[in-house]
Amino acid sequence: MMRLVLALIVPLLATTTLQAADDLPAKAEAVPGTCFAYAATPETAGEIDPTSAIVERIDLQPLQFKAEGKPLPQTRLRIGVLPKGQQGPIPNDISAACSGEGLTFTCTMRCGEKVVGKFSAEALPTKPTEPKADYLKLVIETPTTLNGCTAGQTSFEIPATLIGKQIILKGATPGSCFK
Repeated sequence: MMRLVLALIVPLLATTTLQAADDLPAKAEAVPGTCFAYAATPETAGEIDPTSAIVERIDLQPLQFKAEGKPLPQTRLRIGVLPKGQQGPIPNDISAACSGEGLTFTCTMRCGEKVVGKFSAEALPTKPTEPKADYLKLVIETPTTLNGCTAGQTSFEIPATLIGKQIILKGATPGSCFK
């Protein structure tokens, strides 16, 4: 009986916490893909990682949504940024439908018709012959606000010093994102 209750609750929680993009149908369910994460690491002699001076963690996860059991054709990306020195949940939000081909995405954060950010992501395969991507290159292209149109959430501005920087994220298990 407990397994049945958990089997019903877990998808409900995942669905309700992932519905931030305002262009989604009301009862859309998210199917998360591979998590890509950047975590600040201590710098070693000769290696300087400017991103680690700005953030503790960046998570990015492709989401495919289903409405009434049918998949929506567009991919959306859930992005989260935890600033340097902060703890706790990662401020995050879901983009509007992304454009692009293959393993390259251009995504816009929107509140209705108002654009509140833009970023691009390109999956980088480990080997040219393998389609599975182990790394992802993220570029935040414009000032970007997370939770900009989510009722009851505090909006969060991604640090402006990240704009235009190429940030390499490494593949991780889907359950490790946004914790």
